[in-house]
Amino acid sequence: MSEVILKGLSKSFGEVNVVDNIDLEIKDHEFVSFLGPSGCGKTTTLRMIAGFDMPTRGEIFVGKRLVSSVKERIFVPPEERNVGMVFQNYAVWPHMDVFKNVAYPLKVKKVRQAEMRERVMQVLSLVKLNGMEKRYPHQLSGGQQQRVALARALVMEPDVMLLDEPLSNLDAKLREEMRFEIKDIQRRIGVTIIYVTHDQAEAMAMSDRILLLHNAVVQQLGAPHELYEKPGNQFVADFIGLINFVKVRTHVSGAGCFATFPNSPDTPPLEIEKTYLLEGRDRDQILAIRPENIRLISPDQSLIRGRITKKVYLGNTVDYRVALGKDEIRIEASPSLDFDTGEAVGMKFESYVLFDKNDR
Repeated sequence: MSEVILKGLSKSFGEVNVVDNIDLEIKDHEFVSFLGPSGCGKTTTLRMIAGFDMPTRGEIFVGKRLVSSVKERIFVPPEERNVGMVFQNYAVWPHMDVFKNVAYPLKVKKVRQAEMRERVMQVLSLVKLNGMEKRYPHQLSGGQQQRVALARALVMEPDVMLLDEPLSNLDAKLREEMRFEIKDIQRRIGVTIIYVTHDQAEAMAMSDRILLLHNAVVQQLGAPHELYEKPGNQFVADFIGLINFVKVRTHVSGAGCFATFPNSPDTPPLEIEKTYLLEGRDRDQILAIRPENIRLISPDQSLIRGRITKKVYLGNTVDYRVALGKDEIRIEASPSLDFDTGEAVGMKFESYVLFDKNDR
């Protein structure tokens, strides 16, 4: 079993908390990404799992084994945790060819030559580096060097693979190709992967679940579609994908519930679901809506109307900016629609979330 369990995991440097009380259970063979902006604590958390940093509080289990506990004074060193680590800068040795780079961990473990060669050649085939075992790092592309780093981590048959922003040094096209490569390798060998990235598209494309961190605190944990469609707060909504935030005032009127637009007093109220109101009280809220969830229609077909201020053709979509009173709303629409800058349009809000003003 190769699950990873974190219990109350924290790390402080002096009075500064860089990781604050993380509780997390990663399942066997699961792909979990730690996502967030720089300085949020994701790499520090990964380093504590690897054994490179000691926690200030909490416990870490790899499989059924307790590898770190501040309370029990247990700290298993990195080389005894059976985890593979892939770093951002690849960390391949320039004076060794591909075979020797990949074989190095087995050499340290004093694995027999015949077994070493068999395991190295198997893993090179797995990462599609067949026939390149005699090349040196300077003879490889960035993507090939990254595959060498992956192979070196995999050759030890780890229980868990830890990847710290491994694609950040690659160009956009190669980065996209490597996403599929890593996910395909994970499916074939069934290893548990914990992946650190600040790129939300990368996390969305690869992960079974995403742990989103901000200011050392977990903001939300869930499947990619959950974070995108049901964000837990404004930070999550803003960090994952594109979104509009519009100030509204929600209230009950008769049998219905409505949101008015303070920045666009001429706009009629929008009827909303009653579940968004707290005990029926009027309150100021933030309406959060994705650009693709607003449908542009003729102004005589909607009571919510605005005027197009910008229009950018992007091939498969057209990016519109529409003025709604003092607010500017971003809308993604099909190129088949034919609205021009300055034209009045109607808008239909098809899916949205409401947050309290201070819910960040």
